[in-house]
Amino acid sequence: MTDAATVGFRGVDASMLPGLRVIRRRGPARARRAALLALLHLGGEKALEPADLAVLRRLIRIKMPSDRPHTLDGCFNAWLAVRGGDQQGIMRILGLSRSVPATYGLGETLVAHLGHGGPDRSRTWRHVFISPRLNGWTVVSGPSCDPDNEPRVETWIQDLSSVYGDAQAYFYGSQGDGDAWLVGSRGRIVRRFSSEKPETASGEPLPIELRTLRRLGFTGPPERLDAENADDFWDFVGECGAPQVAAELSIDPVWTGWPADLDVDAHPLIAWPESDDEVSILRGCYTFNI
Repeated sequence: MTDAATVGFRGVDASMLPGLRVIRRRGPARARRAALLALLHLGGEKALEPADLAVLRRLIRIKMPSDRPHTLDGCFNAWLAVRGGDQQGIMRILGLSRSVPATYGLGETLVAHLGHGGPDRSRTWRHVFISPRLNGWTVVSGPSCDPDNEPRVETWIQDLSSVYGDAQAYFYGSQGDGDAWLVGSRGRIVRRFSSEKPETASGEPLPIELRTLRRLGFTGPPERLDAENADDFWDFVGECGAPQVAAELSIDPVWTGWPADLDVDAHPLIAWPESDDEVSILRGCYTFNI
Protein backbone atom coordinates (compact mmCIF):
# COMPACT_ATOMS: atom_id res chain seq x y z
CA MET A 1 0.00 0.00 0.00
CA THR A 2 1.57 3.28 -1.04
CA ASP A 3 0.71 6.35 1.01
CA ALA A 4 2.36 9.07 3.05
CA ALA A 5 3.12 6.63 5.83
CA THR A 6 4.87 4.21 3.49
CA VAL A 7 7.05 6.98 2.12
CA GLY A 8 7.99 7.95 5.66
CA PHE A 9 9.42 4.48 6.35
CA ARG A 10 11.56 4.07 3.23
CA GLY A 11 15.00 2.79 4.15
CA VAL A 12 13.83 1.30 7.45
CA ASP A 13 14.42 -2.45 7.83
CA ALA A 14 14.36 -5.18 10.46
CA SER A 15 18.04 -4.72 11.36
CA MET A 16 17.01 -1.46 13.05
CA LEU A 17 14.62 -3.11 15.54
CA PRO A 18 17.08 -3.23 18.49
CA GLY A 19 18.06 0.42 18.02
CA LEU A 20 14.43 1.48 17.74
CA ARG A 21 13.64 -0.26 21.02
CA VAL A 22 16.49 1.63 22.68
CA ILE A 23 15.07 4.90 21.36
CA ARG A 24 11.68 3.93 22.78
CA ARG A 25 13.22 3.43 26.22
CA ARG A 26 15.69 6.32 26.38
CA GLY A 27 15.26 8.65 23.39
CA PRO A 28 13.73 12.16 23.30
CA ALA A 29 9.94 12.40 23.11
CA ARG A 30 9.77 13.31 19.41
CA ALA A 31 12.05 10.44 18.44
CA ARG A 32 10.21 7.98 20.69
CA ARG A 33 6.92 8.46 18.85
CA ALA A 34 8.58 7.97 15.48
CA ALA A 35 10.33 4.87 16.82
CA LEU A 36 6.97 3.39 17.93
CA LEU A 37 5.49 3.86 14.46
CA ALA A 38 8.60 2.34 12.86
CA LEU A 39 8.40 -0.68 15.17
CA LEU A 40 4.75 -1.20 14.22
CA HIS A 41 5.66 -0.89 10.55
CA LEU A 42 8.47 -3.43 10.77
CA GLY A 43 6.98 -6.01 13.10
CA GLY A 44 3.47 -5.10 14.21
CA GLU A 45 2.64 -5.84 17.83
CA LYS A 46 5.29 -8.58 17.96
CA ALA A 47 8.01 -5.94 17.68
CA LEU A 48 6.80 -4.06 20.75
CA GLU A 49 7.94 -4.53 24.31
CA PRO A 50 5.13 -5.08 26.87
CA ALA A 51 5.24 -1.48 28.07
CA ASP A 52 4.81 -0.16 24.53
CA LEU A 53 1.99 -2.57 23.80
CA ALA A 54 0.25 -1.27 26.92
CA VAL A 55 0.76 2.31 25.66
CA LEU A 56 -0.80 1.38 22.33
CA ARG A 57 -3.81 -0.25 23.97
CA ARG A 58 -4.24 2.76 26.27
CA LEU A 59 -4.14 5.17 23.32
CA ILE A 60 -6.88 3.21 21.58
CA ARG A 61 -9.05 3.23 24.72
CA ILE A 62 -8.55 7.00 25.11
CA LYS A 63 -9.62 7.67 21.52
CA MET A 64 -12.61 5.32 21.47
CA PRO A 65 -15.19 7.51 23.28
CA SER A 66 -14.86 10.30 20.67
CA ASP A 67 -14.27 7.98 17.71
CA ARG A 68 -17.01 8.20 15.08
CA PRO A 69 -17.86 5.79 12.25
CA HIS A 70 -16.77 6.81 8.77
CA THR A 71 -16.79 5.22 5.35
CA LEU A 72 -14.22 2.51 4.60
CA ASP A 73 -13.76 2.95 0.86
CA GLY A 74 -10.62 1.13 -0.28
CA CYS A 75 -9.60 -0.34 -3.60
CA PHE A 76 -11.16 -3.69 -2.66
CA ASN A 77 -14.15 -3.64 -0.33
CA ALA A 78 -15.63 -6.83 1.07
CA TRP A 79 -18.05 -6.88 3.98
CA LEU A 80 -20.90 -8.65 5.72
CA ALA A 81 -24.00 -6.91 7.06
CA VAL A 82 -25.79 -8.76 9.87
CA ARG A 83 -29.00 -7.64 11.50
CA GLY A 84 -28.58 -6.64 15.15
CA GLY A 85 -25.50 -5.91 17.20
CA ASP A 86 -24.31 -9.24 18.63
CA GLN A 87 -20.58 -8.88 17.97
CA GLN A 88 -19.60 -11.90 20.07
CA GLY A 89 -22.26 -14.14 18.54
CA ILE A 90 -21.21 -13.15 15.03
CA MET A 91 -17.59 -13.90 15.93
CA ARG A 92 -18.52 -17.42 17.11
CA ILE A 93 -20.31 -18.19 13.85
CA LEU A 94 -17.33 -16.91 11.84
CA GLY A 95 -14.88 -18.95 13.92
CA LEU A 96 -13.15 -15.89 15.37
CA SER A 97 -12.14 -16.39 18.98
CA ARG A 98 -9.85 -13.42 19.68
CA SER A 99 -10.64 -9.71 19.58
CA VAL A 100 -9.41 -6.34 20.79
CA PRO A 101 -11.03 -2.88 20.84
CA ALA A 102 -10.14 -0.72 17.84
CA THR A 103 -10.71 2.70 16.33
CA TYR A 104 -12.23 3.21 12.90
CA GLY A 105 -8.92 4.58 11.63
CA LEU A 106 -7.11 1.43 12.68
CA GLY A 107 -9.82 -0.77 11.18
CA GLU A 108 -9.66 1.12 7.89
CA THR A 109 -5.89 0.66 7.74
CA LEU A 110 -6.17 -3.06 8.53
CA VAL A 111 -8.80 -3.72 5.87
CA ALA A 112 -6.94 -1.76 3.18
CA HIS A 113 -3.66 -3.42 4.12
CA LEU A 114 -5.07 -6.95 3.86
CA GLY A 115 -6.94 -6.07 0.68
CA HIS A 116 -3.58 -5.32 -0.96
CA GLY A 117 -2.10 -8.65 0.08
CA GLY A 118 -0.51 -7.85 3.42
CA PRO A 119 2.32 -9.89 4.91
CA ASP A 120 1.94 -13.66 5.23
CA ARG A 121 -1.45 -13.52 3.57
CA SER A 122 -2.27 -17.20 4.15
CA ARG A 123 -2.08 -16.64 7.93
CA THR A 124 -3.59 -13.17 8.23
CA TRP A 125 -6.45 -13.46 5.75
CA ARG A 126 -9.00 -13.99 8.51
CA HIS A 127 -8.50 -10.70 10.40
CA VAL A 128 -11.65 -8.58 10.22
CA PHE A 129 -12.91 -5.25 11.51
CA ILE A 130 -16.28 -5.55 13.28
CA SER A 131 -18.43 -2.47 13.77
CA PRO A 132 -20.83 -2.01 16.67
CA ARG A 133 -24.53 -1.94 15.88
CA LEU A 134 -25.08 0.86 13.37
CA ASN A 135 -28.72 1.70 12.71
CA GLY A 136 -29.62 -1.88 13.53
CA TRP A 137 -26.81 -3.63 11.61
CA THR A 138 -23.32 -4.93 12.34
CA VAL A 139 -20.73 -4.60 9.55
CA VAL A 140 -17.85 -7.07 9.32
CA SER A 141 -15.13 -5.87 6.92
CA GLY A 142 -12.17 -7.73 5.47
CA PRO A 143 -11.06 -9.75 2.42
CA SER A 144 -12.36 -13.00 3.91
CA CYS A 145 -15.91 -11.61 3.55
CA ASP A 146 -15.75 -11.57 -0.28
CA PRO A 147 -18.76 -13.53 -1.63
CA ASP A 148 -17.15 -13.74 -5.07
CA ASN A 149 -13.95 -15.54 -4.08
CA GLU A 150 -14.40 -17.06 -0.62
CA PRO A 151 -16.59 -20.23 -0.74
CA ARG A 152 -17.14 -20.31 3.05
CA VAL A 153 -19.01 -16.97 2.89
CA GLU A 154 -22.14 -18.74 1.64
CA THR A 155 -22.19 -20.95 4.74
CA TRP A 156 -21.58 -17.91 6.93
CA ILE A 157 -24.53 -16.07 5.41
CA GLN A 158 -26.78 -19.10 5.81
CA ASP A 159 -25.76 -19.55 9.44
CA LEU A 160 -25.87 -15.84 10.30
CA SER A 161 -29.28 -15.34 8.71
CA SER A 162 -30.57 -18.46 10.46
CA VAL A 163 -29.68 -16.92 13.83
CA TYR A 164 -30.26 -13.20 13.15
CA GLY A 165 -32.91 -13.28 10.42
CA ASP A 166 -31.01 -11.33 7.75
CA ALA A 167 -27.38 -11.35 6.62
CA GLN A 168 -25.66 -10.26 3.42
CA ALA A 169 -22.17 -10.33 1.91
CA TYR A 170 -20.86 -7.79 -0.60
CA PHE A 171 -17.84 -7.02 -2.75
CA TYR A 172 -17.18 -3.68 -4.41
CA GLY A 173 -13.98 -2.95 -6.35
CA SER A 174 -13.62 0.81 -6.50
CA GLN A 175 -11.10 0.55 -9.34
CA GLY A 176 -13.54 -1.24 -11.65
CA ASP A 177 -12.94 -4.69 -10.16
CA GLY A 178 -16.56 -5.71 -9.98
CA ASP A 179 -19.59 -5.89 -7.73
CA ALA A 180 -21.16 -8.85 -5.97
CA TRP A 181 -23.86 -9.51 -3.43
CA LEU A 182 -25.08 -12.58 -1.56
CA VAL A 183 -28.34 -12.16 0.33
CA GLY A 184 -29.53 -14.50 3.05
CA SER A 185 -32.83 -14.59 4.92
CA ARG A 186 -33.79 -17.04 7.67
CA GLY A 187 -31.09 -19.54 6.76
CA ARG A 188 -31.59 -19.46 2.97
CA ILE A 189 -29.69 -17.79 0.17
CA VAL A 190 -32.32 -15.78 -1.69
CA ARG A 191 -30.09 -13.97 -4.18
CA ARG A 192 -26.56 -14.26 -5.54
CA PHE A 193 -25.15 -11.91 -8.18
CA SER A 194 -21.66 -11.17 -9.45
CA SER A 195 -20.73 -8.81 -12.25
CA GLU A 196 -17.48 -10.76 -12.74
CA LYS A 197 -19.17 -14.18 -12.68
CA PRO A 198 -22.74 -13.63 -13.89
CA GLU A 199 -23.08 -17.33 -14.72
CA THR A 200 -23.09 -18.07 -10.96
CA ALA A 201 -26.19 -15.92 -10.31
CA SER A 202 -29.12 -17.53 -8.54
CA GLY A 203 -32.43 -16.50 -7.04
CA GLU A 204 -34.87 -13.86 -8.17
CA PRO A 205 -33.57 -10.33 -8.87
CA LEU A 206 -33.97 -7.95 -5.94
CA PRO A 207 -36.45 -5.05 -6.13
CA ILE A 208 -33.60 -2.56 -6.64
CA GLU A 209 -32.33 -4.69 -9.55
CA LEU A 210 -35.79 -4.79 -11.13
CA ARG A 211 -36.24 -1.02 -10.77
CA THR A 212 -32.88 -0.40 -12.44
CA LEU A 213 -33.75 -2.75 -15.30
CA ARG A 214 -37.07 -0.97 -15.87
CA ARG A 215 -35.44 2.45 -15.74
CA LEU A 216 -32.93 1.38 -18.38
CA GLY A 217 -35.60 -0.25 -20.52
CA PHE A 218 -34.18 -3.78 -20.14
CA THR A 219 -35.84 -7.05 -19.32
CA GLY A 220 -34.15 -9.22 -16.72
CA PRO A 221 -32.74 -10.93 -15.00
CA PRO A 222 -29.54 -8.87 -15.25
CA GLU A 223 -27.28 -11.92 -15.55
CA ARG A 224 -29.01 -12.75 -18.84
CA LEU A 225 -27.97 -9.39 -20.25
CA ASP A 226 -24.33 -10.51 -20.19
CA ALA A 227 -25.10 -13.28 -22.67
CA GLU A 228 -27.32 -11.14 -24.86
CA ASN A 229 -25.68 -7.70 -24.84
CA ALA A 230 -22.54 -6.93 -22.86
CA ASP A 231 -23.07 -3.16 -23.17
CA ASP A 232 -26.51 -3.44 -21.58
CA PHE A 233 -25.07 -5.60 -18.82
CA TRP A 234 -22.43 -3.03 -17.90
CA ASP A 235 -24.96 -0.20 -18.10
CA PHE A 236 -26.93 -2.10 -15.46
CA VAL A 237 -23.87 -2.70 -13.27
CA GLY A 238 -22.93 0.98 -13.53
CA GLU A 239 -26.26 1.98 -11.98
CA CYS A 240 -26.87 -0.93 -9.63
CA GLY A 241 -23.68 -1.78 -7.74
CA ALA A 242 -22.97 -3.32 -4.37
CA PRO A 243 -23.04 -0.01 -2.42
CA GLN A 244 -26.50 0.85 -3.79
CA VAL A 245 -27.84 -2.64 -3.05
CA ALA A 246 -26.39 -2.54 0.47
CA ALA A 247 -27.89 0.90 1.15
CA GLU A 248 -31.35 -0.43 0.27
CA LEU A 249 -31.17 -3.78 2.05
CA SER A 250 -29.16 -2.92 5.15
CA ILE A 251 -26.35 -0.35 5.41
CA ASP A 252 -23.70 0.90 2.99
CA PRO A 253 -20.29 1.31 4.67
CA VAL A 254 -18.49 2.36 1.46
CA TRP A 255 -20.27 5.27 -0.24
CA THR A 256 -23.23 6.50 1.75
CA GLY A 257 -21.41 6.43 5.05
CA TRP A 258 -23.21 7.24 8.22
CA PRO A 259 -25.87 9.93 8.73
CA ALA A 260 -25.47 12.54 11.47
CA ASP A 261 -28.20 10.85 13.53
CA LEU A 262 -26.59 7.40 13.28
CA ASP A 263 -27.59 5.13 16.15
CA VAL A 264 -24.30 3.66 17.42
CA ASP A 265 -24.18 0.99 20.10
CA ALA A 266 -20.83 -0.05 21.68
CA HIS A 267 -17.42 0.15 19.97
CA PRO A 268 -15.67 -1.60 17.06
CA LEU A 269 -13.34 -4.58 17.31
CA ILE A 270 -10.58 -6.26 15.37
CA ALA A 271 -11.12 -10.02 15.50
CA TRP A 272 -9.24 -13.08 14.29
CA PRO A 273 -9.02 -16.86 14.91
CA GLU A 274 -7.18 -18.30 17.88
CA SER A 275 -3.46 -18.53 17.12
CA ASP A 276 -0.29 -17.84 19.06
CA ASP A 277 1.26 -16.41 15.89
CA GLU A 278 -1.38 -13.79 15.18
CA VAL A 279 -1.85 -10.35 16.70
CA SER A 280 -4.31 -7.55 16.07
CA ILE A 281 -1.88 -5.08 14.48
CA LEU A 282 0.07 -6.90 11.79
CA ARG A 283 3.51 -6.19 10.41
CA GLY A 284 3.22 -3.30 7.96
CA CYS A 285 -0.25 -2.41 9.21
CA TYR A 286 0.66 0.91 10.78
CA THR A 287 -1.45 4.02 11.01
CA PHE A 288 -1.15 7.62 12.09
CA ASN A 289 -4.87 7.56 12.91
CA ILE A 290 -4.95 4.92 15.63
